[in-house]
Amino acid sequence: MTPSQSYWYNLSTQSVVRDDVRPSEDCLGPFGSAQEAEESPAVLVEYARAWLESEESEPYRQMAAELDDDTDLR
Repeated sequence: MTPSQSYWYNLSTQSVVRDDVRPSEDCLGPFGSAQEAEESPAVLVEYARAWLESEESEPYRQMAAELDDDTDLR
């Protein structure tokens, strides 16, 4: 991927940005295509759900339960 082919997903504006460097801290990427950038939030949600269901997240779920601050991680 060359710099001129970098695409970013801006979480604040919920839009795809084409730039040589990361436009701002609230951008995900870089991605090789606009479509890949556009799909990135959904992919991240899938990864997060899979992680929450994995054994790796168990210590973090236990810590959250111990905090008893009504935080729902599921």
